[in-house]
Amino acid sequence: MKMAVACTECRSQHLRCDSKKPICSRCADARLSCVYLPSRRGGRRKPRVSRQPSQERPLMSDNSDEAIADRPFIAPIHESSTIPEQPTHPQPEQQAPPEPQSFDPHSLEGDSNPVVSDARLVCLYYENFHLAHPLLVPSRFYESRNYPRYLHQVVKFIGSQYSAVLPNDTFAEATALELNTNVDRTPCMVQALLLYSIILTARNEHHQAEIALAQATDIALELGMYQGDFATTYSNNQEPEAESLRRTWWELFTVEVYIATLKSKVHLRCSEVPYDVALPCEEFLYASQDTIPSPPTLEEFGMRLFLDDDDDNDDVDPAITRSKFSSYSYRIEAVRILARVLVLNSLPETHQDHLQAVTNALVSWVNHLPPHKVDIIDMYGNIDEMIFQAHGTINFASILLHLPRSNLRPKFPDHSQHRVCPVMPNVRLSPSLTRQVHDVIATEASKKLTNILSVRPSVKGHSPFGIFCLVLCGLVQLATAEHHPPTCTDHHYNRVILVLGSLKLLRNNWALARAAHSQLRLAAADTMASSSSGRSIGTSSSSPSANGIPGSWTPRRPASFNVGVGATGSLALDNQLALASPMFLSEFVDPTCGDQFFLDRLSAFAGVS
Repeated sequence: MKMAVACTECRSQHLRCDSKKPICSRCADARLSCVYLPSRRGGRRKPRVSRQPSQERPLMSDNSDEAIADRPFIAPIHESSTIPEQPTHPQPEQQAPPEPQSFDPHSLEGDSNPVVSDARLVCLYYENFHLAHPLLVPSRFYESRNYPRYLHQVVKFIGSQYSAVLPNDTFAEATALELNTNVDRTPCMVQALLLYSIILTARNEHHQAEIALAQATDIALELGMYQGDFATTYSNNQEPEAESLRRTWWELFTVEVYIATLKSKVHLRCSEVPYDVALPCEEFLYASQDTIPSPPTLEEFGMRLFLDDDDDNDDVDPAITRSKFSSYSYRIEAVRILARVLVLNSLPETHQDHLQAVTNALVSWVNHLPPHKVDIIDMYGNIDEMIFQAHGTINFASILLHLPRSNLRPKFPDHSQHRVCPVMPNVRLSPSLTRQVHDVIATEASKKLTNILSVRPSVKGHSPFGIFCLVLCGLVQLATAEHHPPTCTDHHYNRVILVLGSLKLLRNNWALARAAHSQLRLAAADTMASSSSGRSIGTSSSSPSANGIPGSWTPRRPASFNVGVGATGSLALDNQLALASPMFLSEFVDPTCGDQFFLDRLSAFAGVS
């Protein structure tokens, strides 16, 4: 067997060895024992010996019974990581005893689970999930808050869904067992069950999510969390805790409405009680300050429409003005309008005034936004997650209101197998608006959804309930593409591709997004196949690509841009447009959807009378 290049003494001191035999120069000068080990080059490498269990970093900060009980559920250290006992019977010389295997935390082979600390899982929860559903105390208060074990287990379970090394089911069984065996009926249990229902929805486990939400609602109503003084009474004069309790009620209210969109029968229990919980504050105040301003009430928020507009008053401090009604407050109002849409769609008959009242509420919500709430992004590129969800909820509600009363017929997936988009009721057309008007409003709402989606390329912080909005938005765009002339087909498909891209990123963490992406992708491929076989696409010969993903178009040519005949009847308008501005008709400029004003301007420029 080949000898090692350096002796053990030179290796231990990281010195260059001249490898003289039988003793190297350095060992001879220092009068040390010079030993050469056989080289293992080219042979089987010996894995490193892992640390003994007593040397492992504890998974919890203390040695309490809770820490001991958690160990089987939190990335257990397998027996293979310890040094096995030597066998008592002799082994053949060619079969060496099994050597201890070192544990690679990035390896998911076999039945070994990597070790991820509690602190890291909590960090993943706050980095990814808390942004969309900020009901627990801010991250800087989490450790001192000392939440119960079952709530801490839910937080770890949610954090594991965003881990790059942990399987998604690492904490599933332990979390379910922890919640099922605990009989607490406290606000913390409401928070645990509510968070659990949200993440189960993201995992596409709708039945269990509904059960958890029903249990959370039972306890919340029993405790009276809908009462205005509840948060103050149960917070022990701790303002962050009081704010957390207020947010818990409003998150419960919001989640119930969103889950109701998947049901044919609407029953909103949180709306049946006389709730008067104060509104949450701005997110930056909640996260950075120990003292939270006195929260406004829902009544004050409604009366803002009839009082002086503080945004137009230069004497008012902008910081005070902006913190009066938070983005969370506008999200709550958007959810309440969505609830009105669901209830209206569930009625067998729709009165004209009822439909018009909800339509007015949707339009008024947008018109009464203060200037600093119109955009979802600030000058530094920061996303306002609450106002993002609020805008998405309003457009989602607009689609749900107008789509059933329109001529558009999206290809909805089988709801019994894939609950990824809302249930569409069969409603009678109200005489107040024609079906064409409903077509336009539903399509415009879906376009606005993709517009705000394009401003936010990252999916970090998305709520799982946003998937319902994305799928419905994509299906409406596909239905509009079939309903509109071929000249704007690419316009609608481009928006569908944007939605598919967001779902593709979300599917890395959530099973619901994987199912939604699959269903929308199949619907898009089917729509493109039928449109390319049934009629000419005109400007862009759209056809599904080999893998069924829409987006494979032939380049647009100015000569193939057929939009009709000019007013004089002697020269085709497409030729006039080509002469006027070839760049507008090149393959690098996408067609628009029904922008007749754009065509009229080009026609005037070309001299077409």
